Amino acid sequence: MVSRIVIAGLLGSMLAMPLSAHACAVGFKPDTQGFPLNPILKKLTVTSSKLEKPGDECLLHVDDEILRVNTQPVPGSRALAVMRYWKSIPDGSTITFVVRRNGAVVNVSTK
Repeated sequence: MVSRIVIAGLLGSMLAMPLSAHACAVGFKPDTQGFPLNPILKKLTVTSSKLEKPGDECLLHVDDEILRVNTQPVPGSRALAVMRYWKSIPDGSTITFVVRRNGAVVNVSTK
């Protein structure tokens, strides 16, 4: 069974990202610069991470800074490019996030 993570807050859009064995609703706060309709992401921070069912664990924690999703860099990329990449990830695929957590850079994966 594939559960989903909901990513909200990036340009007011909601994206669905497949995560195996993890069901969390995750909110983000983008720090952007440049043209408002397709700004450059300077920073993307997790603002909320809530379990959707008991017994699961959220991979992304509040205050995590997302640095990369698989091969897609986040800081320095256009917001629409990051959104398109996230939407293109097939359900059930392994997703590896590179995040800055408590000052350290760590990898967290869905499988």
